[in-house]
Amino acid sequence: MANTSVPKYQYPANLNVANFVSLKLSSTNYLLWETQVLSLIESQDLLGFVTGDTIPPYTKITDANNTNIIPNPDLAAWTRTDRLVKAWITATISEEALGVVVGLKTSHDVWSALQNAFSQGSQAREFELLLKLQEKKKDSTPLSTISRTSRLYVMG
Repeated sequence: MANTSVPKYQYPANLNVANFVSLKLSSTNYLLWETQVLSLIESQDLLGFVTGDTIPPYTKITDANNTNIIPNPDLAAWTRTDRLVKAWITATISEEALGVVVGLKTSHDVWSALQNAFSQGSQAREFELLLKLQEKKKDSTPLSTISRTSRLYVMG
């Protein structure tokens, strides 16, 4: 009988990231990039790796007889999947952003560093757009025009 068990850590290696993420992260498009990357990661049930909820297993465990301490085989599987998620992220960022994550070990570390480095600019930009929206409401510009202009502005 064949082993039909589901692996503890998925490893969708045949996935072409460029089919899912059309943007390279830069200082001006964090929110758009984040939306695309999270959609990819969530679609593969791997979000816990970037949020830190899927923690690495212990490096050592006891054998089936509880007599010897042995390397945990789940650690290699976890590490392989985490490196894949990290590669997806780093494949979708600009050289500028790559400088922020050089030397970081896990996908969670990379995600957190990018969030810290780029989300503040996006939030400031979002606030600026809201202010412009309020100004436009005062001069009675149609909302459809404001919405279209704002979307183009966000896209950079």
